Amino acid sequence: MAQREIARFSSGSGHAVGVALGWGADGEPLLVSSGDDGWEVCRWDIRTGDRVWCDGEGMSGCNSMALVPLSGGGVLLAVGTEDGIEWWNALTGQRRPGWIWEDRTIWDVSVGELPDGRPILLGAGHDGVMYRWDPVTGELLGTSPAGVGGGSTMAVGFVPSPDGAGLVVSGDEAGRISRWNAVDGCQVGEPILGHGSKVRILQGLFAAETHLFVSCDQQGELKRWNAVTGAQVGPAIDTGTDVYGLATASVGGMGVLFTAGADDTVRVWDSDTGESIGFSLRGTVVSALTQPDGTALLATSTAQGEIVVHACSLPAL
Repeated sequence: MAQREIARFSSGSGHAVGVALGWGADGEPLLVSSGDDGWEVCRWDIRTGDRVWCDGEGMSGCNSMALVPLSGGGVLLAVGTEDGIEWWNALTGQRRPGWIWEDRTIWDVSVGELPDGRPILLGAGHDGVMYRWDPVTGELLGTSPAGVGGGSTMAVGFVPSPDGAGLVVSGDEAGRISRWNAVDGCQVGEPILGHGSKVRILQGLFAAETHLFVSCDQQGELKRWNAVTGAQVGPAIDTGTDVYGLATASVGGMGVLFTAGADDTVRVWDSDTGESIGFSLRGTVVSALTQPDGTALLATSTAQGEIVVHACSLPAL
């Protein structure tokens, strides 16, 4: 895999910040960041590295964030905090104070799509619950039953499928993975004992086989799963480090998996085979965005607080 650096700039922080890529209303890539101390969220111009907007009002710790595309071209930024969910207009930086949900600590947030095309925001709660919000209104649509014996829900993800009937997956601190119907929140099948330590990250995969997702535990072990059957796909992947960020994309039609973690290195894996791809960059956190031309944008944040944007492609034969 080949990569070309597009931009490199300082986030203004002396340590790694969260990064997320998405599509703006004008069809241009959108890049936002958040500090783990919760004191600010920012949008950046990918081409120049300038701040488009920054909100420094502060939150009670930023645990996770997600960009939510809306019909009509709008984009929301949802942030999971120690006290719940906060929202911004991702394009303008306007805060949505009336939408703040302040009931529980939310460790992770993710975006899914209902069968009718409407977006849905998913949350992993400290109370062992998986939450579902309507991002158009900010309304809480429902929750899963509280976990039994699993403790906190640490990660949540959405697994798309060609027929539009995707599934929600959540992982808890006991290493269990549960599957849920995105529409009504009902559990699908029995929980999977996925890992020997807490599940930290869940992501749907770009892969030849549908309904696949990947999980990551506290030791940086990755496993791929079929969301419909609950069966593990292929052997586990040992990343060799604690993983802090994980992203999926399609590059030249090939599904790839990017990981970044404690050793400030981004590694790449083939989504279908689980095999390592000879490619690495610096980065502690990572986000990826598949582009219409078959390339992928990759945003990384280094341990020193630099944000770097790369264009990734497959070499011409």
